[in-house]
Amino acid sequence: MNTLIKTIMVVIMTFSVSALAHVSLKASMPTDNAMLMKSPETLSLSFTKNVKIVKLSLKNKQGEKIKFGFKPTKESNREFSWKLPKLAPANYIVEATFLGKDGHKMKESFGFMVH
Repeated sequence: MNTLIKTIMVVIMTFSVSALAHVSLKASMPTDNAMLMKSPETLSLSFTKNVKIVKLSLKNKQGEKIKFGFKPTKESNREFSWKLPKLAPANYIVEATFLGKDGHKMKESFGFMVH
């Protein structure tokens, strides 16, 4: 019984440490599910730890990509911001692929609406 408890504790500790090592999106502007009365001027992302963003897209409901000058980052950072072109009234999806310090690739996405 003692061996079983020790084994379970080791498994729990291992998964806890690996879960803490991952990074997530802490905040965005526009926020997820935001309903905006005008086009946002910028797209801003804030992460829980430093990351390198390797892919970032902004698409409308039809899947058409909106160009806004994104280039993969060479430096790790927690805060990122891009100036956006004037967006037409529609639903939009932001998809980000980023690397944590350990090189682990992660993805986040969120949506917003411009009236």
